[in-house]
Amino acid sequence: MYGSIRAAAPPWLRRRRSTLRFATAIVAAILIVLGLTAAPLVKAQAATSPVTVSLTFDDSNADQLPAEQTIKSLGLHGTFYTVSGWVNQPGYLTLANLQQIQTDGNEIAGHTVEHPDLPTLALSEQEREICNDRVNLINWGFQPTDFAYPFADADTNEAYAKACGYNSARGLGDTVDPEGDCTGCVYAETTPPPDPYYLRAPDEVDSTWTLAEMEAQVTNAQSHKGGWVILTYHHICSDIGAADCPSDLSTTPTIFDAFVTWLAGQASKGVTVKTVQQVIGGTFKPGVYINPPAPAAAGVNALTDPWLTSTDSTTGFPSCYQPGGWGTNTVAWASNTNVPPGAPTGSQSQNLTITGYSSGDAKLLPTMDQGACTPTVVPGDSYTVSVDYEATADTQFALYYRTTFGLWYYWTSSPWLAPASTWTTATFTTPAVPAGANGVSFGLALIANGTVTTDGYSFVLPASGGTAGVLAATALRGSALSAAKGRQHVHSHIKLFIPGSGGLAARHSFPMPEWPGPHAKSPT
Repeated sequence: MYGSIRAAAPPWLRRRRSTLRFATAIVAAILIVLGLTAAPLVKAQAATSPVTVSLTFDDSNADQLPAEQTIKSLGLHGTFYTVSGWVNQPGYLTLANLQQIQTDGNEIAGHTVEHPDLPTLALSEQEREICNDRVNLINWGFQPTDFAYPFADADTNEAYAKACGYNSARGLGDTVDPEGDCTGCVYAETTPPPDPYYLRAPDEVDSTWTLAEMEAQVTNAQSHKGGWVILTYHHICSDIGAADCPSDLSTTPTIFDAFVTWLAGQASKGVTVKTVQQVIGGTFKPGVYINPPAPAAAGVNALTDPWLTSTDSTTGFPSCYQPGGWGTNTVAWASNTNVPPGAPTGSQSQNLTITGYSSGDAKLLPTMDQGACTPTVVPGDSYTVSVDYEATADTQFALYYRTTFGLWYYWTSSPWLAPASTWTTATFTTPAVPAGANGVSFGLALIANGTVTTDGYSFVLPASGGTAGVLAATALRGSALSAAKGRQHVHSHIKLFIPGSGGLAARHSFPMPEWPGPHAKSPT
């Protein structure tokens, strides 16, 4: 998962740590008074206790596949916590990869649809993220019984992990680890664990962990009453520090291979390697699908806070909105009080500036989620989207749809819209919503160096029921169609949809392929 406790976790991150054990200090003091050396204590701890190790892999990163082949060659198995919304996306495991991983004897487990920080979401959205991710995995032929919290953040959602059918859920950062930032913590989880819906594990393995430190996670547990050591890996890659090999979430294949080879040789010393499911056990339960909210009535704006009157304290963007973009360009965001005539009190606009443009676009969109912010739609209907804007360069609408699996896809784009020096309303009528889609998001994309300021977002099913299959772009309160009317910016590259600029942390990125829509034309 994009879940570095140290680098990315929010300040309210749940860290279930026991308080400092004063008895340990008292015993140490007594030994000093009596003049005892450390040797007797070391000798007393020399005896080892049985230890179970679970190798867990988060986020469905494609560079985990060679690591899986390595543990297979050693007769070991792991648990792969899967973000179903990222499967088959660039840089991530494919469904065929997951099926092979399961065939090799590994466990496929759940990790939400989109990897959000769950406690920051509405309760119903948390439930959809956890339950519907599990339903996705079941529909793909897996039997997920275990779950891991994104960012190890579980304040309010343990009940949902259980209600969605899981038998356990894993956290991070709650046992002794090389960072030494868990004072008084246990050396390993116990079996059975005191709380199966928050399994205690060390922080995720990162580039600062040496081979000796990985081995010490096991040997330290052996010398402290044994138990269950749950190790977590995200990326196993060589180019530490690269965008696809972040230092706080990665270890090298050399270190990983050396560690699991060493681990496989510890069986004679009381060390066993098991999947989480093999340790936790329990029955497989049916999936529970949580529907998105009902669609808005015809003629009603389906968006939350269309005038951008509120701000999300976590992202810095208007509540229920997010930045989006792709390609090669530099993006800057700012909110201001420059609002359209007639805007309600408290309205604010969002300003976007692009420099260094080479390709792609950037835009503000209603948050692409499982239903808390995303408008629910009905296949076959057409909708009217509109945005009030000022711009110094060409813009166009870009639209995305969510499937019933909760996965997001690029849909289509409007013809280009001309720059506008005064507030102008851009309006676009969508094609018929595709079969299998149940949510739509859209944004007014800036597609060149310049600025665009937006406010007054609207997403409405026309009272007439829409005009399926019709593609149109119009402008009110000023001429918005450029001389290049009918031209369309072609979305032809696959890039990260949210680059992590602005107020969003990079860990909140998720992949979004963009390609020419059914009405795309060459921009030349």
